[in-house]
Amino acid sequence: MSVDFARVLRQGYQPSGGGSDASVLAWRTQLQLMAVSREEVITQALAVGLSPVDVEDARMLGNQGFRAPIDGVEPGDRVREAMVDGVVNDTWQLQHMAAIHRVREQHLLSDADPFQDPQVSAQYERNMAALWMRASAVSRAIALTAEEYEGMWPTDVAGWQRILRVVGIYDDQGLEERWRTYAWPGIAEGVHRDLTALRIDPSQAFVNEPIPSPHTMLDEVAHAQSAPWSAPEALTIDRAVQAALSHESGLDWSSSLAPDSGTAPPVIDTSLGTEL
Repeated sequence: MSVDFARVLRQGYQPSGGGSDASVLAWRTQLQLMAVSREEVITQALAVGLSPVDVEDARMLGNQGFRAPIDGVEPGDRVREAMVDGVVNDTWQLQHMAAIHRVREQHLLSDADPFQDPQVSAQYERNMAALWMRASAVSRAIALTAEEYEGMWPTDVAGWQRILRVVGIYDDQGLEERWRTYAWPGIAEGVHRDLTALRIDPSQAFVNEPIPSPHTMLDEVAHAQSAPWSAPEALTIDRAVQAALSHESGLDWSSSLAPDSGTAPPVIDTSLGTEL
């Protein structure tokens, strides 16, 4: 992802005729979207326990044009691999959403004038249920093995606290932005379209499913937040996360330059690929 960002950055833009700024706006918008997508990938990598040093090294190598080597990787069932990746992505989003919901809930309790939107909150919950249903139904349809399930979600307090530490560095606006993005109705609609296209019965999601339900994840993240924390480790991770998520220099530009976004759906790229 960093490789593609660096390529677009270096290619620049073609000057528009007549003094129009359309090309530079399109170029900068593309860079902004790519930066946001990469930030989400970095967030996921750190939250699931990858070393901050390795994440930063991968980002720096990508900026220099190096991609992760794939020589020697045995080709497998590409369709099944894509479906496994989909389960991983849905499961990660559930964890991220659970942590965001919990942290935001705590912020609202301490806010003297909290802003709440019951309809958005209800949609957020529906989206969590839909993502869990798709992850569960697909994993059952492709007979995901215990080995493939391993590491997909936290199984202890330390794992949830690692995710909470990453979410904890979001400022109030960043937290609200992510919460509302995850509450987009198109998420649940997309899930139902996917299951219909794959001819997967959603009811299969509720049959002996190992993936924790949204309710279970919310309970576990709440328990992790109230459990004792390791302060030194928290400080170390906080510094590493903030360094890894730092924005590229020169990308902060006035919102007055941004083109009208219309009603285009929000985009969250949570695929954890071979490079950052």
